[in-house]
Amino acid sequence: QIDAFLEGFHELIPRDLISIFTEQELELLMCGLPEVAIDDLRANTDYSGYTATSPVIQWFWKAVRSFTREEKAQLVLFVTGTSKVPLEGFKVLQGMSGVQKFNIH
Repeated sequence: QIDAFLEGFHELIPRDLISIFTEQELELLMCGLPEVAIDDLRANTDYSGYTATSPVIQWFWKAVRSFTREEKAQLVLFVTGTSKVPLEGFKVLQGMSGVQKFNIH
């Protein structure tokens, strides 16, 4: 079954063209930029050594709010390893040990 999929896929996009992309870049090309809900990410963030009202945390969220859609997608990719936003929001963000919140240390 996977062989048939790959055969059709490579008819559309030759194998040698795909090899120039990382898996994250290919994901962005195929899926497009996600709509990142910053309020949802912020509501599902834990802080270590900081609080939600710490000045540096306020600056962080202010900076993130100023990001373009592409920059927000790159932030999600950097902190999660994928540019995809969970369908049910960041409350179901998967970490190495299952569901876990975004953490700022």
